[in-house]
Amino acid sequence: MKKVIFALAIALLSGSAIAQTPADKEAAKAAKAALKEATKAANKELSDGMDCAQQVQMCQQAIQMEQQNGDAANKKVIAENETKIQTLSLQGIDHIMTAMGTGYIKDSKKFEAYQALDNMATVVLNEELVKASKKEPFDRAAMGKAVFALTDACHGQIAYGKADDQMQNVIIQSVRLKFPKTHAYYAYLCQFCIEAKDLDGAQKALDAYIDFPNKYPEIADNELVKNPEYPAEQFAFNIFYTAFNDKNVELMDKYYEQALLFDNKESHSFVLRAKAQLLKDQGKTEEWMAALKDMIASDPNGELGEIAMQQLMSHFEKHDKDAMDAYTVEMVEKYPDSRMANYCRGFAYYSKNQFEDALKYFQKSVEIDPNYADGVYNCGYCQYQHALEKARAISGKQMKSQAAINAAEAEVKALFSKAAPYFERYRELDTNADATKWADPLKIIYNNIGEKDKAAEMEAYLK
Repeated sequence: MKKVIFALAIALLSGSAIAQTPADKEAAKAAKAALKEATKAANKELSDGMDCAQQVQMCQQAIQMEQQNGDAANKKVIAENETKIQTLSLQGIDHIMTAMGTGYIKDSKKFEAYQALDNMATVVLNEELVKASKKEPFDRAAMGKAVFALTDACHGQIAYGKADDQMQNVIIQSVRLKFPKTHAYYAYLCQFCIEAKDLDGAQKALDAYIDFPNKYPEIADNELVKNPEYPAEQFAFNIFYTAFNDKNVELMDKYYEQALLFDNKESHSFVLRAKAQLLKDQGKTEEWMAALKDMIASDPNGELGEIAMQQLMSHFEKHDKDAMDAYTVEMVEKYPDSRMANYCRGFAYYSKNQFEDALKYFQKSVEIDPNYADGVYNCGYCQYQHALEKARAISGKQMKSQAAINAAEAEVKALFSKAAPYFERYRELDTNADATKWADPLKIIYNNIGEKDKAAEMEAYLK
């Protein structure tokens, strides 16, 4: 019985393996033919590439033979062969890179193919770098193609070379020395692309530069790769800057975080301001406000933070005064030593005619920076407005005694007296300010406190 069951199991397994419909068979046949054709095409590409590499060597030999003739060397022959070398190398790179990209090339062929790719890529790259160093016109696209091909070639030779093959081992050791140096070529390429405003080429080069240690882990610990001479952040900033001028928001977003890491205060400020400005221009209010808050957080006591606070205050004043109140409370809590945060809190009170509350924060801003002209002016203006408000309130009351009248006038006069030094100080701090800004309130103040000569002096400024 057991034999019967076993035989049945075998029959079922066999049936599942061969139970194909005519359509299945046709599809399998077509797939096999397609694979054969693709493999054939890939090997044809490889063969054409290797043929280019051979012709390059022949041209190099022809140049060397001609150069042996010294002064009698035929310069035309040399120039023609040099042109052929560059053309053939570019063609060979395309063929081999295409072949390798198919995945149909046998491993046994890869070391030799990558070696040929290395030779041709080096020829092209050296030619273009020499031109660039001499400030001569050079082919940036050819340079880019060579850089990417060279790094793949180095990687491929190490991956597929045989350490026990003496000849290959010598080549592998040489490649290991050269490979880390190729990292810097992406930096050169990126900068050349930025200068040419080729943002697509620049970001492709920079991405490769950044990803280099991940893509080629066999040399990730090399000092040239771990601590590159050219910081990626600098190139990220340069791309960001160019993208801003082109209003390329997508590219700005891509490199925003890295551009911020560039160790330069001016560039850091530019990145933050540029992003905020672009968002504002696009009408993206929420994102713009978030960008301004990033600016504040990065420099709460400096110019950058103050500019952002002022822009937010202007927005809140026009669109949402309740939000302005909440925002200024938050700013003072977060940045109690910021003159602008205190100034903004004072302004929030001032906008509601709460002059006494406003004055406390304006005075705090001046305590932080005694030369803060705007803070000084608003201290005076709060005292001035409070005095006017008190004077209007008193004028509407029926005073029952001269003593009450005298007390009320004394209170108003004291408020005006407190305001005067602030306006005089502002006058000293901001010598370019329109005289009417301080002379007008000072004229009223001096008239009210009985200093007629000073009032007349202010009147002269107003004429």
